Amino acid sequence: MAVSVRLVAIDLDGTLLDSRGRLPPEGSRLVKRAFDEGVHVVISTTRDLYHVQRVCAALAISSPIICCNGALIYESPTGALWRELCIPIDIAETICQTGDERGWELVTSVGQTIYFRQRQGQALGPMGENRVVVESNRDALVASPHRILTWQPEAIETLRALCLSAFAEECQTSVYYEPSGEVHSLGIFARGADKGTALQAVLTKLNIPIDCVMAIGDNNNDLPMFDFAGYRVAMGNATEDLRQAAHIIAPVNDEEGVARVLERYVL
Repeated sequence: MAVSVRLVAIDLDGTLLDSRGRLPPEGSRLVKRAFDEGVHVVISTTRDLYHVQRVCAALAISSPIICCNGALIYESPTGALWRELCIPIDIAETICQTGDERGWELVTSVGQTIYFRQRQGQALGPMGENRVVVESNRDALVASPHRILTWQPEAIETLRALCLSAFAEECQTSVYYEPSGEVHSLGIFARGADKGTALQAVLTKLNIPIDCVMAIGDNNNDLPMFDFAGYRVAMGNATEDLRQAAHIIAPVNDEEGVARVLERYVL
């Protein structure tokens, strides 16, 4: 049963990508088919531009993209920058200094480069395209960052509390969960850098009404997209919060959930 969908916003990890981070064959084929048939397929992810460009190239699609949880919006994978939101440098310095004092590893994105705090025995400097190892978290701050990520439990708890108590007006956090419900990681972004606000900006640019939008995701940071989607899809492996807010529950990502939804409701 096809519905009148003109734009599909699709998350990557846990949604379009399988549990090993790979593009599934049927999902890839149907995403490309939807794009070829005139549907805007908007990748909306916490990942950076470098990774999204490669995903879009593999899919052979060229719609607007939402990166870094909404901190960056581009006209297309190689197109003009539509919006950029950065964490204020003084706040980023406090976060990174706290991480350095506690010995935490933070992953910091500045411009198109991702900086990793050095681990014991690890060489400093470039470790691949757009990735650099630095001696301290503070050394990553060559400019205001788009995002700061951490996976260490103590860092997640402490930095989230710091942002909520001291920096709530300037930045926001997203907690990412495993399918089991356990906390996986924390993302720190500028205030307003969320997938919902970003999707709203894309819809305004393209003059597409909410009733013609489908959003597909698996984690709580996908919830803001649901506010701007007439068709809300949670993966079978999604968090309980997302499932409760959804209109449609898709099969899990390892069972081509995105493909099944596109096939039934869009194509």
